Amino acid sequence: MMDGDVLAVILLLLALSVALNLKLSLQLSKVVDSLSAAAKAAALAPLGDPVPAFSGKLLDGGAPVTVGGDGQAAVLLFLSSACPKCRQKLLGIEYLAPLAHDAGVALWLVSVEPAWRLRRFLQSTALAGSTLRVAAADYEMLNPVMSSPSYLFVSAAGTLDARGMVGDDDWRSFCEQMDEARIAGEAGA
Repeated sequence: MMDGDVLAVILLLLALSVALNLKLSLQLSKVVDSLSAAAKAAALAPLGDPVPAFSGKLLDGGAPVTVGGDGQAAVLLFLSSACPKCRQKLLGIEYLAPLAHDAGVALWLVSVEPAWRLRRFLQSTALAGSTLRVAAADYEMLNPVMSSPSYLFVSAAGTLDARGMVGDDDWRSFCEQMDEARIAGEAGA
């Protein structure tokens, strides 16, 4: 019987060591993930830095499009079809797209998602013509922390003017400017 008791103690110690190993491995994984996120956040370009030009394919077909280096200000939007907040923002973005166009600002939804998923996500909007599918490397360069719903404001000179989450102060200021431009345009007509 003594051998059975020793075996039970050994098995208990092994089980505890496996549990401890699993716990420590999960904690290490969390630390590595947070360091990776911090490294990506540090990779964000500072305001005023140039935003490199990139190319993408329009969701609704057509020739590839190059954004940047053309002297036109741009708003780059990053939305995810799996994000409920992104879905809620679609109506407001659809409203802004023609206003931005009239104001001389290119508004692009930038994504790496498959075309079929984007079409389903945007099906009740007119945003397919403003949606670019880009290579993963370009997407990671523009949005290294993979945040959504987020944006970049790029000046006509090609520099980063602002970045943030759709709905923050800079975004609301942009929306107000587009509304003011619309009202001025209607008053002048």
